[in-house]
Amino acid sequence: MRELSLAAWEHFKHPCHVGSFDSQQPDVAAACVDSPVGGEILQLHLRIDEQGVINAVRFKTYGCGWMIACGSLLAETLIGQTLMEAAQFRHHQLIEQLAAPPEKLHCAALTETALKVALHNYAARRNFAALPVSSNREP
Repeated sequence: MRELSLAAWEHFKHPCHVGSFDSQQPDVAAACVDSPVGGEILQLHLRIDEQGVINAVRFKTYGCGWMIACGSLLAETLIGQTLMEAAQFRHHQLIEQLAAPPEKLHCAALTETALKVALHNYAARRNFAALPVSSNREP
């Protein structure tokens, strides 16, 4: 495994927002995704207020140090964002902030996938249209 960057090491050593919420609660968006590339698993829970603002995030993951760092930074990044802002999240933000090597791109991509699935599941439960999401292609 490639050595963690300083930013990744801090998130690995002291991950933010580890845990879960009751996914049956109406204000919780939830997803659990896995990666066929490396076998990582990421569970993501978002608590959303009446104004559509993410006020708390919890994650659990099975994977390498990079996966833990990506989950922690994603959780930290999402708090305070609206659903529309969160829907525009791109995994490249994590790659840049954590200085992750190319072979760990799948860890960051898995976090984006978990977020998109959680938002989709939340929209379906609340009976409103899916949120517009950014495409996987760069402009």
